[in-house]
Amino acid sequence: MIAEWLDGDYRRHGGRDALVEPGFWALGVYRVGRWAMARRSPAGRWAMDRVYRALSAGAQLGLGVAVPREVAIGEGFHLLHGNGVRIHPEVVIGDRVTIMHEVTIGATIGRSGVPRIEDDVLVGAGAKILGPIRVGAGALIAPNSLVISDVPPGATVMGVPARVVPSGTGAPRRDE
Repeated sequence: MIAEWLDGDYRRHGGRDALVEPGFWALGVYRVGRWAMARRSPAGRWAMDRVYRALSAGAQLGLGVAVPREVAIGEGFHLLHGNGVRIHPEVVIGDRVTIMHEVTIGATIGRSGVPRIEDDVLVGAGAKILGPIRVGAGALIAPNSLVISDVPPGATVMGVPARVVPSGTGAPRRDE
């Protein structure tokens, strides 16, 4: 199972180019953590937990990336230029989501809960997605946006705080 995950991540992060891509390595650490959690043998789980903790500390110190193994991530996840990414352990991320560098997805003071990101979302560099919100399927979060309220499916949002941009006035969609 872990070999299939890593192979998919390797391909999605550019094959040989993945080896110099921080997002690939950070996602590999996440995969080891998920695999360690699934071990049935207490001794195996204990040993792999220690390996995961060491790798996780290295990813945080060396890459500035924190994607805890508790995060629920769907298929086809892509950390594009993954430096500086921070994700809260309770976050749920759908299928085919792409997150760029310097992104934070987590809780906020005064509101309990964390974001839920649906399928096919692109999160631009430097975006912050905070609090108990939902980012709808196919949404695009523009770089450096602060998202603190729900994002409708298919919408493009930008700004601080982020607001929906009417079609044709914001950043180009991936399919344009």
